Amino acid sequence: MTLYFHELKSNRLSFWIWLLSVAAFSCGTIFLFPMTKESMGDLSDAFASMGGFSSAFGMDQLSIATLEGFFGTEIGTIFALGGGMYAALLGIGMLAKEEGGHTAEFLHTLTIGRCGIVTGKLLASLTLLTLFDLLNFGAFLASIALVNESMSMTSLAGYMLAQYLCQIEIFSICFAISACLRRSSLGVGLGLALVLYVLDIMGRIADETEFLRHVTPFGFSNATDIFVNEGRIETLPAVIGGAVAVMGIVTAYCVYAKRDISA
Repeated sequence: MTLYFHELKSNRLSFWIWLLSVAAFSCGTIFLFPMTKESMGDLSDAFASMGGFSSAFGMDQLSIATLEGFFGTEIGTIFALGGGMYAALLGIGMLAKEEGGHTAEFLHTLTIGRCGIVTGKLLASLTLLTLFDLLNFGAFLASIALVNESMSMTSLAGYMLAQYLCQIEIFSICFAISACLRRSSLGVGLGLALVLYVLDIMGRIADETEFLRHVTPFGFSNATDIFVNEGRIETLPAVIGGAVAVMGIVTAYCVYAKRDISA
């Protein structure tokens, strides 16, 4: 438990920076809706007829003149990117930072063993991701209440759950990569999150590239799909994503237990 609390403490600054940044951008956009919803009615049809661009951001399925449509197409993009990048950065540095920071020699003198180290870091990371999503969810609910607008809470809850699963999958992949690295590589984590997001966009532009939606966690956690389906998440892609997350975590345990770690 000592390592668990140490990781929570050492990651608290980046946690608050990402939380406040994502929440501020997202909630600030919600506060703009009452001032723009009248003009949005005229723009909604125009945005819906922009072909591949409309399909990529869901404007052909949801009307941005409603808070639900505005959230799905605007805030959904902000939160998906912000949450995905935070999950990637958290995972990519969690195991590799000890060698890069020359603290591995001290860490491995503890009696908890390598599996204990991975477990402590994993639990701390999952705690941070859970708090990140719960606090953002609370900020969304407060912002919606303050602007005196209504939207489906079932859809919003389904979207937040899907995003949580998406973030865990991204984190797990980066966590496994981190077990193979000798120092944290922020570029790898950010790059992976952005590539996965772009794959989802590409999969929505044309029928020929639709298969790309099924190889990225942003596919089953897309805000537009969830709001259109009244909060329901595609079961098979979510299950596959869960399997990928488990494989990533197991890989991290196996690799970290056997690799040669320098001080």
